[in-house]
Amino acid sequence: MAMKRPEPETLERARKLAEAMRAQDKDKYGLAHVLLYLDERNRMLEELYRKAEYYLRFGMGERELTELRLAVERIREADVEEADDSAFFAKE
Repeated sequence: MAMKRPEPETLERARKLAEAMRAQDKDKYGLAHVLLYLDERNRMLEELYRKAEYYLRFGMGERELTELRLAVERIREADVEEADDSAFFAKE
């Protein structure tokens, strides 16, 4: 089933609410944790998609291939069983 992408403002509000829930230890069912995880993963996958799209459209430049490989590596490194998720609470 296809779903319309939420507006950026809606995504930002949801992310901030999830961060507040985690900070206040009000994430009984882990929904805020899941939302933050999926948000971060989606950001990495969107970056990978942009790099892959560019690579496929404009050819096999060594720089583009390296950037594509690095994006895949970042996703692989982030996909761990145990991690310190306190970075979610860092103030920007």
